[in-house]
Amino acid sequence: MARLLEIVQAATSTLDLERTLSTAVERMGEVVPADRCSVILVERPDDPHARVVAAHGVAGFVPLTIDLSRYPELRRALDERRPVYVEDALADPLMVDVRHHLQPLGIRTILVHPLVQDGEALGALSVRLTRAAALDTRDRAFVEGVAAALANCVRNARLHTSLRRRREQLEGAYVDRYRELADANRRLRELNRLKDEFLAVCSHDLRSPLQIVLGHARLLQATALSGAQSASVAAIHRQSGKIIQLVESLLERGRGDAGQLALQPRPLDLGELVAEVGSEFQVLARERGLMVVADAEPGLAVIGDEVKLREVLQNLLTNALAHARTRVLLRAERLERPDGEVVRVLVEDDGPGIPPELLHGVFDRYKHGGSGTGLGLAICREFIDLHGGETWAESAEGQWARFLLTLPVATDARVPAPLEPPASAAPAPRVLLLEDDPETAALVSRTLRGRFRLETVRDGREGLARARSAAPDLVVLDAFLPGMDGLDVVSALRASADTASIPVVLISSHPSISEKLQSLQLGSGVDFQGKPFQPVELLARVERALRLREAERELERSRLLLRHAGRDPSTGLLDREGLAGRVVEEFARGQRHARKLTLVRLALPTLEPGAAARAIRQNLRAHDVVAHVGDGLFALALPETDLGAAEVLCRRLMRRLEPGSTGSFRALDAMAQPTAGQALGVLLGGDLDG
Repeated sequence: MARLLEIVQAATSTLDLERTLSTAVERMGEVVPADRCSVILVERPDDPHARVVAAHGVAGFVPLTIDLSRYPELRRALDERRPVYVEDALADPLMVDVRHHLQPLGIRTILVHPLVQDGEALGALSVRLTRAAALDTRDRAFVEGVAAALANCVRNARLHTSLRRRREQLEGAYVDRYRELADANRRLRELNRLKDEFLAVCSHDLRSPLQIVLGHARLLQATALSGAQSASVAAIHRQSGKIIQLVESLLERGRGDAGQLALQPRPLDLGELVAEVGSEFQVLARERGLMVVADAEPGLAVIGDEVKLREVLQNLLTNALAHARTRVLLRAERLERPDGEVVRVLVEDDGPGIPPELLHGVFDRYKHGGSGTGLGLAICREFIDLHGGETWAESAEGQWARFLLTLPVATDARVPAPLEPPASAAPAPRVLLLEDDPETAALVSRTLRGRFRLETVRDGREGLARARSAAPDLVVLDAFLPGMDGLDVVSALRASADTASIPVVLISSHPSISEKLQSLQLGSGVDFQGKPFQPVELLARVERALRLREAERELERSRLLLRHAGRDPSTGLLDREGLAGRVVEEFARGQRHARKLTLVRLALPTLEPGAAARAIRQNLRAHDVVAHVGDGLFALALPETDLGAAEVLCRRLMRRLEPGSTGSFRALDAMAQPTAGQALGVLLGGDLDG
């Protein structure tokens, strides 16, 4: 019993199979009067070979492989999974075929006990003696106990080996997959670089011929032309300039994450823009036998990016002309709503309409249903969302389809007229020119003198000192100046509170300076003028910069309209005040269009707010609203989402953000509350109504 206990302890205390089996046969040799004790293992039940891995009573033993056909007692024990006891090997009929092998060895008694675990024969424990019937009942019981312990040991060792091999395979697969992903990321970065280079070259190659077209158009405008010719030249000039703007917009969108879509807002008359775009599409409509009816109220003042709003209208009109039977209606009008006054634009065609099952997805990216909508409408929604507006579609199948958008009205904004020469009674704006090249300085001086009070400085440091002391209305400077680089001058102006608001026009012949200027994030008051330039171009940029400075109050209001107010400084998300405004808007939309709106409170007290904000934003849709209301408490407004879907989303977020379940969430059906303020108050635990 003591030896059996040692064998069991050895079998259960280590996974070193070779050492355990050697210990077992040695201890057996101390108890059983055997001439040889051996442990034989098989890999598969149908394997004709086995391997002797441990033996006692053999000097200088080394593991060896045996043929089971020469050991009938082993083969029977493995096949029948029961012990085989041969009292006299020379007389037992089982051993008749191998008797001539056993007789020279003097073997008489053989006991083979199979190592069986979960019905599988893993091997056998063999005991051989030179004396007949030398094993009594206690000896055979002892061998049975050892065999049971060794069977469990072999099973555990093989499982461990299998698991280790599987782990090595998984680690190898992980390494291979990591290498594949790293290689894919490298290729993706290379493709992204090639894409950026392609877009840059494409935009540059498009700009050059367009600049030539513009130049010839200006030459023609300076000659005597008939009325029709003058109108055609003006159209060529105008449309070439718009194409250049679209090329710049394409380049901006092509930069991906490095170039997020940004607005260049200014006060404008949306009615005039609608009328102009409608007039431009008249020719295309007539070629298709269609009619474009443009109807716009005058004085529809909004604050927005003219290039992007023009692209929205062109996308909607192009889509409508592709489906219209006889006509397309383009209408802009002022509309009174409970949450404020807006400008509504409607584009309607008399085509086959949009099936109801496809209507909800027309603004999704890459959706190409029966209506033929695709990426263009998704871009339209993105642009209008940036302007603080909304877009939606309506349809009567077989009769018409409408695409509608709304933009907030600029209540006190006036659309600025072109800057006229100042009256003699009022002082002209003061312009400071920093330019070391005499020819360029003379050209700029001839262009601006007479309209502005111009002062010229040829050194960067001297110019910066002059700007700080004289406080000019505008600074025009070259990118490369002696004493101090032009970009450093611009950075120094923006770093000082006294000069931060002075508009700047930077002149350079290197297109890359424009991109570097944008990367410095110096604000919207810095413009770029490439060399060589036409005097009228520089004059237009100077006048625009001065108009933008005069419209500073309107631009501040535009930032509110564009949702850049009410931000939490620690996360960049909306704060409590900004959230209340957005929830009121979404609540009003839900009431008008019978849409769902769910509000969610997420408490994440253990996470850093900035990291949590980024993770939450990555897991939501573009039009979902996220706010940080303090102390790790986040609030979400999920349009067109019911309570069940919101709870599923929150659980997924909590698993990703708070694996330890230290956070919590609460979801609320906002449309079940009387007002948006009461819904938000219930959610956040305070009355925010009004």
